[in-house]
Amino acid sequence: MKKLISVFLVLNILLCAFSACSSVKGEQYPITVNGTPVDGEIFRYYLDDVWDSEEALGSRDGRITEATYKCIRYVAVNSTFSAYSLSLSDAEKVELSEKANVLWNMFGAYYEKIGVSKETYIKIKTSDAFVEKLRLAFFDKGGTDEISDALLRGVLQENFTAFRYVRTPLKTTDVYGNEIPLTDKEMNRLVALYNSNLNTVAASYTVEKAYTEIAEEFPLTEQSYENVVIDSSDHEFTTAFYNTVREMGNNTAKAFQFGEFVYLVYKTDIVNDGLIFSELRDECLKIISEEPLQSKINVMCNAYQSVRDTSLVREYYDEVAQNR
Repeated sequence: MKKLISVFLVLNILLCAFSACSSVKGEQYPITVNGTPVDGEIFRYYLDDVWDSEEALGSRDGRITEATYKCIRYVAVNSTFSAYSLSLSDAEKVELSEKANVLWNMFGAYYEKIGVSKETYIKIKTSDAFVEKLRLAFFDKGGTDEISDALLRGVLQENFTAFRYVRTPLKTTDVYGNEIPLTDKEMNRLVALYNSNLNTVAASYTVEKAYTEIAEEFPLTEQSYENVVIDSSDHEFTTAFYNTVREMGNNTAKAFQFGEFVYLVYKTDIVNDGLIFSELRDECLKIISEEPLQSKINVMCNAYQSVRDTSLVREYYDEVAQNR
């Protein structure tokens, strides 16, 4: 029942997200954008959002200027979303509701303290979702500035690396559960086993087979096998390991020791892997379109004029400053 109520709340908020309805100050609004009044709660939210930003310069005037721009952006995004006749699917509305509820449960008390209600919070998150819809309308297939799959594959190659690996730790466990390093003899045997599988993997592109053989021939330690796609920010692997794999040729295998493990790695040709491209296409589109999207939004915002109620803006500023 709670989930159903939350979804209805999102649906109702969608109806008024294009304007900034129900100000906590009655008919008074801190800002109007092209004649559209912006709810005081929205202004409060954006004041808090830009408070510590570099652009705000740590000053009252800087924060008010940046929060004003965020309000202009809010109106511009919602208006453009409507002008393009876009909509969120039922599944997207449910996802939006669920994510907003999780975040509100974590931070709701704080936002209420600075005068932002859950309804306003969801309106802002809804506008954020509109931005992603505009991204698709501009840059996805059939968009006004469509980005080709060829360019997206280039982004995939530049930002991601795909590989399969078998990994064996250089330590084993004694009967008492204590970790002990492999002996020189065991180490030499392990390295020889990895090297013997290297040609097999390079020829057959099968890491799973190598994993099975190594596990059978070297049961002293627990092997691990995984098929992964990572970028340079992945925290599971060090930058040095990532660079080592990046430097490998596509469809090649390499055995090497790194840290406390011995690896057998097979690097996949990520650009020509249709499944990987399909899974990461949206992420690649987001990467390559982020700068032009923000440029488009800035151009949109330049067409909007804002008028501030100086007294009310300062009042809101002082209240946020006192309660944040």
